[in-house]
Amino acid sequence: MFRVLDFLKNSSKAARLSAPQTKTVVIHPVVTDLTVSPPTREQDLLNWHRIEKDLFLYTSQPAWLYVALANEERLTAEDLVVTDIRVGEPPPNPDSWDSRPGGIWLLRSKFSGRINEVVTEVDVLFGIDAVDPRPQWVLMESSLQLNARSKLPVARLSALRGRAKSRPDDHAVLRVKDNGKFKIVQISDMHMVTGVGVCKDAVDAHGKNLPECEADPLTVHLIGNILDVEKPDLVILTGDQLHHDISDSQSALFKAVAPIIERSIPFAAVFGNHDSEGIHALSRE
Repeated sequence: MFRVLDFLKNSSKAARLSAPQTKTVVIHPVVTDLTVSPPTREQDLLNWHRIEKDLFLYTSQPAWLYVALANEERLTAEDLVVTDIRVGEPPPNPDSWDSRPGGIWLLRSKFSGRINEVVTEVDVLFGIDAVDPRPQWVLMESSLQLNARSKLPVARLSALRGRAKSRPDDHAVLRVKDNGKFKIVQISDMHMVTGVGVCKDAVDAHGKNLPECEADPLTVHLIGNILDVEKPDLVILTGDQLHHDISDSQSALFKAVAPIIERSIPFAAVFGNHDSEGIHALSRE
């Protein structure tokens, strides 16, 4: 899929596990454990990595998701790896699962050597309206069970099993159609936020003020309708995909591009001034 800024790869890197120089370098990661409590044994510190997203979105005492990783090449048939993750109510046959704080349940088994059967990456996204358009990633429907403020966007786990494969349209060639036409849809100023957001100055078809509504789901729905009607050959995002000073740019960005990716439409994008404004905003580098 053609794009000026490879949003998915850059966003994935932004959410990758932190790995200071003292950490074990993991080239082909496999998840062996997961928790929202930091490891306590000093010998475990080298294998545990913290996802650099505060689960309370920087509003109170911070909490983090910690992931234990191992290199695939160094695993033996006796090593335990995570093969499934659930959040919320205990799964069937809970004795076969390991419980972790935050309502996390892990199914761990000895490494079979088949990489497609194990969890290789874990991420955190925020909001009941969050989506994960990355190939093969699965976003948990239930949120982490945290003592967060009621209006705070919920934290949700997303996991990748196996190695991500390129989509068939990742390197699509842009061509003029046989009728000599090539349609481009330009979209700007979506101003997506972390969570559903609130409509501002919303009016109906008759100009009457609408009651308070959730902004981002309406924006996503509108974009989807436009793409279905216009059926463009290319979408250009021309800035301010994100609102300024939001707490998790990745969650907001995924919502902005998901309708385009779901329809396998090539797209390109540039940053506006708001996209990189704020302490936790995306970097232009």
